[in-house]
Parts: sequence; structure tokens; C-alpha cells
Amino acid sequence: MSRTLKRPMFRRGGTVNDGIMTGLVDRKQKSNGGLGIDRARTEAEMKMLMDLQNQYAPVPKTRLPIGQFGLNLASGKFAGDGVLSNIAGSAQGPYSSFVKQDDAREAILNKRKTSALSTSIGQQFAERTARAKAAGQGMQKDYSPQRAYEDLVKTRTESRSKLQSFQKPNIEQAYPRATSEYDIIIERKLRTTTDPTGKMIAANNAGFVPFDPKKQSFDYNAMRPGAFYYDPRIKAFVQRIPPSDEDEGGFFIYDKNTFAKRKIETKT
Repeated sequence: MSRTLKRPMFRRGGTVNDGIMTGLVDRKQKSNGGLGIDRARTEAEMKMLMDLQNQYAPVPKTRLPIGQFGLNLASGKFAGDGVLSNIAGSAQGPYSSFVKQDDAREAILNKRKTSALSTSIGQQFAERTARAKAAGQGMQKDYSPQRAYEDLVKTRTESRSKLQSFQKPNIEQAYPRATSEYDIIIERKLRTTTDPTGKMIAANNAGFVPFDPKKQSFDYNAMRPGAFYYDPRIKAFVQRIPPSDEDEGGFFIYDKNTFAKRKIETKT
């Protein structure tokens, strides 16, 4: 070994605060990485489980087949090339058998160790799940807007499928996706928007454009002047402004996301 590697700084053992290691501290190990597994408990449970298996179902130790070796040696089966050859040849078969049996024994012991590990970890995971559920942190119903939207679409679609042949769908049944998006997502956005136009729409929001179920038609002319209505066909807000001395008035569309405004032709 070189003289450099014999210096104290390279020796094993001792503290970490000497010489070039001054100021360093021992690293604190994380026993489970946040998985909720107790390393000490796992090791203790593995030992207990393996001890029980070894006590009640022991795996026999592998024994050297001395008898077979002696039989081969006495028979002189490999004596043709001298004493050493006779000994080596006589031991070859018994030793191969020993290795094979010993490998099988090790495989059984390793399998027991793996089984003990899985049992301990599985139990700890089960306990953690039970504690989480007891604390209200387990599997909970999804109350996200997307889930609420999907549920409402399903409800309105199923409601329409149950109508009789002579019944006409209302606006929610006729436009289940667009009306559900408005009720769950768009109105939520209106309540929280900081956009000036969005705030104005929220303050004067009148719901859906007047809809006649019998005719399955919308009536823009029935909209209250100045109020904002949502048209599920175009998925946008609509406003009717009567003509005045300063403005010719008309119908205007507001984008549901950006609230950008544009004028459209009169609709009925």
C-alpha cells in the first residue's frame, strides 16, 4: 500500500470531525423514505417469522456424502491414474451432489426471508391504510369540478333518455354538456374572475337564453336589455342592447373564457 493511503485521514474508524473532516456531522439516515415502513420493526418481525419457520419446519443442513466418497475410493474406480487422481475422481460426484443440495437449501432459506419481508411490509401498509381511513384520509369521493361536471352530464343525459315520445327535452336535457359546463365550471369562474368585463357579466348574469321546449328554439328578443345570457349552442354569453341616440344597439357575444366582445346579427 502507498504511504499516502496509510495516512490517518484514510484510516477507517474514529470520528468525522478531525483534520479535513472538521465541521462535518454524521448523516442521518431515513429509515423508510416516507413510505410509512419502520425498518427496526421490519427486521424484528422478519427474525421472528424466520425463527418460527426454522423451529417448526426446519430446513435440514446439507451433509457431505462421505459414504459415497468412501465407496468410490474403495472401489478404485478412478485408481488408474494414481492416488491423487483416484481421490479427486472419487470426490467429484459426491461434491457435485453436495453443491446441488446446498444450493437448493439456500434457495428455500432465501424464499423464507422474502416471504417474511413481504408479510411485515404488507402488514405495515395495511395498518397505515386503516389509520388513514380512520382519520378521513383514505379513499374519498372526488368533489372536483371536472367530476361534478361529468356527473351532471350523466344525470341530464339519462333524464332525457327516460322521456316519453311525446315529451320534449328542456334546455338542460337538450344540451347536457353545454349546460353542465355552464352550471359547474363557467359560473364558478365568474364568481372568482378579476377581469372587469367578467365581473360585469357576473353582476348582470341572467342564466340561459330564453328557451321554448315545445318549439325547441331560443328567443334573443325575449332577453332583458343589458342583461347577459348564456347560449349553450355557441357556448358564449349574449347581450341585447336596445338602440339609443348614442348607440345603434344590437346583439353582442362575449367569449366565455376571455370575455372578448363582438357584435352579431339579430337572432331569434
